[in-house]
Amino acid sequence: MKRAICFMLLCLFIFSGSIKAQASLDIGGEIETLLSFDLDKSGKIWPRTKFELKLDHQASDNVDAYVNLKINTGEAFQFDWKLNEAYMDYYGSNYDLRTGMQIISWGTAYSINPTDNINPFDLSEEGAFIPEERLGVTAVQLKYYPIDNLTLTGVYIPYFVPALEIVGVPLPKKKLENSEYAFKLTAQSIMGCDLSVSYFRGKEDYPWINGKYRDIQIYGGDVIGTIGEIAFWAEGAYTRPEIGDSYYQIAVGGEYTFENDLYFMGQIYHRNYPDAKENYLMTALRYPFRDIHTLLLGVVYEIENKIFIVSPEVNLSLAEATSLVLGGIFVKGDTAGTFMSQIKDRIFLKLEYSF
Repeated sequence: MKRAICFMLLCLFIFSGSIKAQASLDIGGEIETLLSFDLDKSGKIWPRTKFELKLDHQASDNVDAYVNLKINTGEAFQFDWKLNEAYMDYYGSNYDLRTGMQIISWGTAYSINPTDNINPFDLSEEGAFIPEERLGVTAVQLKYYPIDNLTLTGVYIPYFVPALEIVGVPLPKKKLENSEYAFKLTAQSIMGCDLSVSYFRGKEDYPWINGKYRDIQIYGGDVIGTIGEIAFWAEGAYTRPEIGDSYYQIAVGGEYTFENDLYFMGQIYHRNYPDAKENYLMTALRYPFRDIHTLLLGVVYEIENKIFIVSPEVNLSLAEATSLVLGGIFVKGDTAGTFMSQIKDRIFLKLEYSF
């Protein structure tokens, strides 16, 4: 049923776009084939092929429609169709309105964003290194621009979407009292910085120890700016659950590109949870060679548990919009019960094509 719905939506979108404004229909996407090898005793191989299609249709000067459809195949060679985003945009004189299934990304930190709480992580991909991709949620998003350099964003999510549906754990009923909402106030160009404060009220993405999804409130803030040629950021969030103890997260970092095109990023990430405190030192290096290829190196050290993680990569450009990535993840220390608990020693080979 889900597959048929996705297919019909796709055909309807293309058909309507070709009739109304064929020239305004932009089609893009990517194909990715990944082969990952676990280096533990299991020696398991994780094959995956992902096809992503993006359709953007400008119906008029102030109306736009967008669809993002993903198709995955795993080790069982079964197709998983996923309508990731499907929304309409309306652009007013001093506001933007977006309705439909969408992914809303908040935060300024590198890779880890404590204020990014609207969309749950996609945990359906069993062979993922760590959760990175988000699930789309049906929402209404309004951005209002009362004056220059000031934006007020409001988001309303009519029903709760978990990170992963667990057998035996009932989902909250689709009732008004279980709706989620969020607000964000952003000020740009304040002494060379962009600042924002945010608020989210909803439910945790994972069930609590009582087998229910508990209600939470999250107060967040972030800043991003530059000092000379150095970019810096800071982001934090304080979570207050209806049941249980409160906790907070903070990420502070910066980046700089040297004259020889070597990119350097450094970041400190602190998690203060009721049952565990974790402190991460993170760095990333990126260096282009022969103009079209790239070397990458990521290093993470968790101070409390003495966990050391290294992730080297080589990105080779084979042709226009086509690249081959060779990489690995190597872990020293016990990651059980930590933020990095899903990471394990592995090497991988990935072929990517964008169109």
